[in-house]
Amino acid sequence: MNKRNFLERSIAKFNLLSLMLLLAALLFSVSSTFSQQDNGEKKQRKTPEERAQKRADKMKEKLSLTDDQHKQVYDIMLSQANEMKAVWESSKDVKDKTAMKEKMKAIRESGKTQINSVLSADQQKIWETHKKEMKEKHKGKKHKGKKHKSGNKELK
Repeated sequence: MNKRNFLERSIAKFNLLSLMLLLAALLFSVSSTFSQQDNGEKKQRKTPEERAQKRADKMKEKLSLTDDQHKQVYDIMLSQANEMKAVWESSKDVKDKTAMKEKMKAIRESGKTQINSVLSADQQKIWETHKKEMKEKHKGKKHKGKKHKSGNKELK
């Protein structure tokens, strides 16, 4: 009788342990699924208006832009974002992205020139310093993206 009670308890403990492991595995898989869905939602592209607003607000904060400067910077960035979107969408199916990259580079340079015309000399210096600091800050971070053909450069 003593062996039978021991055997029954052992089986009960084993069943309880198996059930707890099963519940833990189920809980882990459900939480992983939800976290992946959350990340997918966060990765949606912002509209050109949202991107322009965020960048203009950042500049207003860093450079103490006047309301007039802020409006001008927003308009320039919105125009730039819309142009970039148009270039991106027209080049989606093109395998050689060289022409697209050149167009985008020209759009960025034009936007930079236009923004510099709105900023004072001091604001330009502060903004350039800020951009260099941000570049250094992000230099060592790994980006999730496609590796560039030349090796260690990554594309966003």
